[in-house]
Amino acid sequence: MSFFSRGLFVVAGIIAGSTAINYFVLGNTADYGLPSSRLGSWREAKVRPACFFATESPENDPARPQLPYGQHRIAPQDYRRMVEMTAALHCYLVTQRNAVCEPNNRAYIVDYIGKYFDKMEGMLEAGAHYGKDEVQNVKMLWDGQNNREINAALQEHVRSGHLTKSDFGWSSPAPMKALFEEYSDVQDSCPKETPWVAQR
Repeated sequence: MSFFSRGLFVVAGIIAGSTAINYFVLGNTADYGLPSSRLGSWREAKVRPACFFATESPENDPARPQLPYGQHRIAPQDYRRMVEMTAALHCYLVTQRNAVCEPNNRAYIVDYIGKYFDKMEGMLEAGAHYGKDEVQNVKMLWDGQNNREINAALQEHVRSGHLTKSDFGWSSPAPMKALFEEYSDVQDSCPKETPWVAQR
């Protein structure tokens, strides 16, 4: 192998390694979806700092997901993370209702929705190792007040054309696929003037 070929091999390895770390470790999946004219740059999203107030102490929110009574095998770190993710996504979709209408915010929110459902799926898969009762425990955990409001907001955003299958590309979350099929021909009803003003 020539010196030049070895150099190219090393460079390719560095690029592949950094891409894998960015995608699988840091979770920046928005960088690798299919391009869409509806999506801006997730790095420029203003909705994340607008929701810092909601993510500062999510464990104090009475509407947060609550651990089921009795014995369960839900790991404390999984519970903390899903409470944080629920608080964040609730703010992005419910509190900041029209944030998804701004292209940069839409890119960030689409990516976060994917992470939210990935976390849910991972916890359900972990629960399945312990049987049906544990799966039911996990389902109950993901059925808190804020989670139900997130689900209702997702349905409304899809019905209104604020979120579409094309926004997610090949990575549409499984729980949303039926919604995308049902509302595949809707028009985006986002307001054209001042689509989003941060709410507190």
